[in-house]
Amino acid sequence: MRVLVVRAAFAAALLPVGAGAQTLSLTESQAIARLSDESPRVQALRVAVDVARAEVLAAGRWPNLRVSFNREGVSGVAEHYLTVAQVLPVSGRRRLETSAALARVEATSHRVEDQLRRLRADLRLAFTDLWTAQFREEELARSRDRLRELADVLGRREAAGESAGFDRLRAERGVIDVEADRAAAAAERAQAEGLLVSFFPSASAAAGGVEAIRPNQPPTPLPSIEDLVARADVARGELLALAREREAAEFMGQVARRRRIPDPEVVAGTKSSNAGGGDVGGLVGVQVSLPLFDRGRPERAAALARAAQVDAEAEALRLTVRTEIGAWRAAVVERRAAAERYRAAVNGSVDDIERIAQISYDSGEAGILELLDAFRTSSSARVRQVMLDRAVREAEIELEFVSGWEIP
Repeated sequence: MRVLVVRAAFAAALLPVGAGAQTLSLTESQAIARLSDESPRVQALRVAVDVARAEVLAAGRWPNLRVSFNREGVSGVAEHYLTVAQVLPVSGRRRLETSAALARVEATSHRVEDQLRRLRADLRLAFTDLWTAQFREEELARSRDRLRELADVLGRREAAGESAGFDRLRAERGVIDVEADRAAAAAERAQAEGLLVSFFPSASAAAGGVEAIRPNQPPTPLPSIEDLVARADVARGELLALAREREAAEFMGQVARRRRIPDPEVVAGTKSSNAGGGDVGGLVGVQVSLPLFDRGRPERAAALARAAQVDAEAEALRLTVRTEIGAWRAAVVERRAAAERYRAAVNGSVDDIERIAQISYDSGEAGILELLDAFRTSSSARVRQVMLDRAVREAEIELEFVSGWEIP
């Protein structure tokens, strides 16, 4: 009786908080749609592209004017020089450096798109965890309520002298154990819900929580490994980014070769003197830097090394992607088969176990321990089926990410 009073007080304390809140029901596709550009995680990733674009501005800027003033004086005669110098970037290095910077911007953009796909995959995994945790909590609550009804019936039978007190005590102990498991499942559900909501903008988070809805649909046929690998070559952002990095390295190699072509500096100004009538005359000149010692050899070596590094990274990534595609595709096939085998084996028999055990107990052919074991077995079977379906979905999500192919 004391336990019931405590539960009633606890429920009354929580009711005003959640009474006005509304649970947000979402499917997986609706959850992904809420991962908008307003999400802090998305904004944090896209800022990297803006940072890369700043390098394009730096590469394309013109050199500043250089203004100088000189005064020379001897034997009472003073001469003043006022000149303005401007470097003319005629060697083409500025254009090539801008092209290299643009290629790096595209590489960064592809990497950001890959990170966004990883973000969507993590959201799907969080959605799957929430759906699994919700089902487990609901199943344990159903099992607890079923055992509580049984304990109430056994209590009435004990009061009428029709059953032993051990059966009631054992049923009540089962209620306590299942309720403890349900409380742990509720904590896992709250954690999974918080992780899912963290992907959304703060304004879209529902105050009443989120309910994950997973519609039943037949499994989608999987493409072959070769088709998935071909899809990854054009969809994986890291592979596309490495191709752009290769272009940037080639542009920087051309920049290094053109360091042998000097950019002239045009100088113009005036010269005045206090000698005679203090006339003012013009001054024009051209200056160039002779590439005798610095001919861009370190820059050429760095560009060649970077190109070789990118080629090696791309080849290693392609090998890794092919291996991951093969592994995750095999995992999807095996996990789907395991889930279907289990579903076919226990489908329809779960409810029969409880019903037959209840009839056997009522007729005296089975004891309370057998009945409680039947309840646990049927409940565990339902949870196990959900866990198998969860493993299938996790493998599908990882296959989607590594191949760039999304299951319809």
